Amino acid sequence: MEENKKFEFYGGSFGPWIPVIFMIAGMVAATVTGNGGLQRFCIISFIALAIGFFLTKNKKDFGQLSLKGLTNPMLGTIIMAFVMAGILSQLLRQSGLINSLILVVSTLDLNVGFLPFVGFVVCMLISTSCGTSTGAIAAVAPVLVPLAHSLGIDVGLMCGAIISGSIFGDNIAPISDTTISSALTQEAKIGDVVRTRLPYAITSAVISAILFIVLGLRMGTGDAAHIALADASFKPLILLVLPLIMVFMMRKGWDLTGTLITCNVIGIVLNVVLGTITAATMFTVDGPIFAGMNGMMVLVLYVLLLFQVLAVLMSSGAFDVLGENLMKVCKSPRSAEFVCYIVASVGSAATGGSGIAIVFFGSLVRKITKTFHIDRCRGANILDGVACGATGLMPHGNPVNVCLGVVLTLENFNPEFSFLNILPYNFHCWGLLIIFLLSILTGFGRRFEKAEQ
Repeated sequence: MEENKKFEFYGGSFGPWIPVIFMIAGMVAATVTGNGGLQRFCIISFIALAIGFFLTKNKKDFGQLSLKGLTNPMLGTIIMAFVMAGILSQLLRQSGLINSLILVVSTLDLNVGFLPFVGFVVCMLISTSCGTSTGAIAAVAPVLVPLAHSLGIDVGLMCGAIISGSIFGDNIAPISDTTISSALTQEAKIGDVVRTRLPYAITSAVISAILFIVLGLRMGTGDAAHIALADASFKPLILLVLPLIMVFMMRKGWDLTGTLITCNVIGIVLNVVLGTITAATMFTVDGPIFAGMNGMMVLVLYVLLLFQVLAVLMSSGAFDVLGENLMKVCKSPRSAEFVCYIVASVGSAATGGSGIAIVFFGSLVRKITKTFHIDRCRGANILDGVACGATGLMPHGNPVNVCLGVVLTLENFNPEFSFLNILPYNFHCWGLLIIFLLSILTGFGRRFEKAEQ
């Protein structure tokens, strides 16, 4: 098969897009009907790949065509990073770190009105440490949402605080799938990406924290909030050193894989020494090492299928045509960044998640930023910040759905409660969208690379 040979599809220029449209529509429909999740997305992606096969005129070479997506050098790096990050995430979660953070809060005897702020901060710490927004929400919402309801705090405000804090970590954590994907698709170093996006994330977080305090105190009774937890201790808090070590190593020029392996080894030793995870448990199928790798397998499978679907699309030249049409709209660095902003937000809404949109549309964003010599970290930050912010606001996104699932379990609660009750309080998600839009319009933070770079 010729390396740059373009494949023809039934349906003309629209034909190559049919598998992609099916895949995106299927993901949205599955999520809206409550049948979402990566397992379902894998099935949908497989069907999309099969549709691509039947629409391709040259079916004999389709196998080689789809496998071209698996030879993408970025794919191997993404898979290794996901697996190593999965292990580190499990080392932190199985250590009891989440309960330790909540225990710290419970010992402070804070005013009830501070509960939304507490939920925001706790989810920030968990999602930044473990690299997962959904995991942070799933861990904190079942504890704090019923507590907020019983204490008279608006449940929509509490859910908004939990989602906001979780999106913060999803956006900046070095082991987050969105951070990894946004950096690699934009050909940037993860350490540089995290460092340059912190000012935007922290600005939004500070404003959000103030709003959660002000609104929470207006609703609070003034009493102290007590959170009952079993088998919680302060020892796992020592493991918070791992994210710090990771950032330090990346700042010193270490690559992601070496950094993650080092932090995983340190995490294993610390857990065994502290007794937070026994040596016997560490190496079982339920232990953090295997559970971390196994937990990422569905994501890895999905990414493999996604890269094959993308290879089919690119082989037809359709993706290049889309890029060329978008480039016609880009008349300046500002308009180029604005197009990237729209691609990231619409892509997240269409695909049902930030990570999916970043992998799918990352190459398109890189093509635009490279044409205008826009700094690759700038492109990665717009792509990630906007995608994460949009995901936290989507009615069919995991963050909102997990919170709604917890709300539905509350006794004597309004059955008409919906994502509209949460939407106004997702302050950090709104903040990311607004801050990056203002940054694009004003040019604040925009940097350029030399042509030879």
